[in-house]
Amino acid sequence: MSDVLENLRIVGGPKLVRELIELFLRSAPERIAVARAGIQSGDLDATQRAMHSLKSSAGQLGVTGVQESCRRAEISATNGDAKGAESAVAEVEAVWPETSAWLTEQGRL
Repeated sequence: MSDVLENLRIVGGPKLVRELIELFLRSAPERIAVARAGIQSGDLDATQRAMHSLKSSAGQLGVTGVQESCRRAEISATNGDAKGAESAVAEVEAVWPETSAWLTEQGRL
């Protein structure tokens, strides 16, 4: 179990954790899609903004793998490195099914 989620449960209770997880699970796919579309259209600003937002949300839930990939995508997009941003977004996409399943399970606790 994530120490972050456990701390959130202690401070805010299981209902708060469930609500945060549900919000993240609803918003993350859209942010990933916006980041991917930004790369495909050459709008790295959109990619940067989407990955920044997702990075912050992932950090709030202790999803450090997603957070780190988002950080790399954000930095790459900020620096105009489309290939680096694409690679990091692909990492997020690759781990999303497992991350989503794990968070869904955590929301049930």
